[in-house]
Amino acid sequence: MSLNDEAVSTFQRPELTGTVRFGTPDDYADRFLPEILARFARTHPLVTVDVDCLNSSTLFERTRRGEMDLALVTFGCNVQTDEPVRREPLVWVTSARHSTHLLDVMPLAISHAGCEWRATVLAALEKTRRKYRAAYSSPNSNAVNAAVQSGLAVGAVPEMCVRPGMRVLTEKDGFPSLGSFEIGLMRKPDRSSSAVDALARHVAESLGNLNAGIMAAE
Repeated sequence: MSLNDEAVSTFQRPELTGTVRFGTPDDYADRFLPEILARFARTHPLVTVDVDCLNSSTLFERTRRGEMDLALVTFGCNVQTDEPVRREPLVWVTSARHSTHLLDVMPLAISHAGCEWRATVLAALEKTRRKYRAAYSSPNSNAVNAAVQSGLAVGAVPEMCVRPGMRVLTEKDGFPSLGSFEIGLMRKPDRSSSAVDALARHVAESLGNLNAGIMAAE
């Protein structure tokens, strides 16, 4: 309803203009950002959004230095904002067509060193004394996802990022809960513009209304 009101209001006031430098990790970018930006473009056609896909730590620093107007970041380590927009479970995933998770020494697809999710996954495996090997390690989520979908490895992704061809592994499969994490928006230190405020509101409300089940079925 809020997004609908915003769309209607664009016909009742002068249209916003300008450019917003927006950053997001690629974990989220390729999954749902195109749809969010397409809707934003329909309600704010005169605002240009320049997007950079970087890890949360880099986005945090660049936004703090004023190089980005707005960034969507994953909380963890030194990354945290006062504008959380969503709390999301981190889940184990394997290929829906393979049984990679049953191998004696399980191949693992994980993110780059320093990533909070990587640390969570490795700690869980060490705690359960599960044998594994780091078969794939990449800062690019598409590379990690491809390894999982093709049955080459087991990985962990946000629940809302589960893709077709993946199967979620639970405690019934012998995989402990990985808990959840927060996603938030960060703004540059200077005074925010109306265009930045509009995009921030749009992203926050869109993420708050995401249905993981529908996205996984796409």
